[in-house]
Amino acid sequence: MTEDLDRSYGVAEEALKALRALHLAATPRNLELLIFHLGRSNGELSRDLKASIGPDGAMSQEQADRLYEVHILRVDLASEIAEMLQRFETEVGKVAGAVAESGRDSKDHAEALSNLSGALTDKLGTSNADVSRLVDGVLTVVKAVTETNSRLETQLADSSEEITFLKESIAVIQLEAMTDPLTGVKNRKTFDDAIERTVDKSRQDHVPMSLILADVDHFKRFNDRWGHQTGDQVLRLVADMMKANVKGQDVLARYGGEEFAIILPQTTRDNGILLADRIREAVGARALKKRRTNENMGNVTLSMGVATLREDDTVETIIERADRCLYAAKANGRNQVVCDATEPAALSGKASADGAAA
Repeated sequence: MTEDLDRSYGVAEEALKALRALHLAATPRNLELLIFHLGRSNGELSRDLKASIGPDGAMSQEQADRLYEVHILRVDLASEIAEMLQRFETEVGKVAGAVAESGRDSKDHAEALSNLSGALTDKLGTSNADVSRLVDGVLTVVKAVTETNSRLETQLADSSEEITFLKESIAVIQLEAMTDPLTGVKNRKTFDDAIERTVDKSRQDHVPMSLILADVDHFKRFNDRWGHQTGDQVLRLVADMMKANVKGQDVLARYGGEEFAIILPQTTRDNGILLADRIREAVGARALKKRRTNENMGNVTLSMGVATLREDDTVETIIERADRCLYAAKANGRNQVVCDATEPAALSGKASADGAAA
């Protein structure tokens, strides 16, 4: 017992040291990620983690979030879904068994009733006692049929209730698998799937689509000053304000770290720019206060890039262009929207913006 405790404390201490070396905050998720890595229980995680470390030995929080989502969160959810499906299969088997049993019983009961019916015909005009015995026989069979049906009804009701519960549980788990746990918007995996579908459908239907990439300006500086928990609250607030401005068919996702993406089906460039500006102005106008102390934290702003699907676009090229627009917005002073209609001049700032603070 003492050895196990010492071993677990040792792994936790190693994980904290590793987080410090990677310049990552000691959050529960980051700690879990490093414990899995150090425990050597997931070779793919360790390989991807090592590949994500930069030349300076650091790793971005965006990369850590991605690793956690792919190697820990999805594995847990896949296991839960598999367990639910196994239970679902068991319940369906119970229903099938009950129906088959009922079928056998019903066949036996039908034969018995047929025999008794024939006997009644033969006994017409005979003594009341004989008829009475035959009627009692019919009643016995009818009672057996009723009991069988009642038993089947109960079994089906129980299984139906369990299947409904399992269906709802699977739906919840699948929703969790599509959702970013911090902000409640769609996660990166859902974004990747959705943009593939949207690009394909836009081409097929010959309709426009646009993509917005948004980044919280100077978020690292904000985090360093006010702490990661407050930073998380700000990300949730930004996500909520974005949610309030998108339509039902739009897909809002956390793209990574402090970056968000909005897929806009059937949306022209002009309408994409209008939406981006509306969100940017709403976020920038919101005064932030620290919950516990009511201390004024000022405002956060968004830099945003808007790209609209072109005839020769692939999923990669429209994302790339929106990303260049986003970095042009940062290079040109932040808190603004840049669209891909102004290429190449407005997009030439990518290189210089890459070196600037987020």
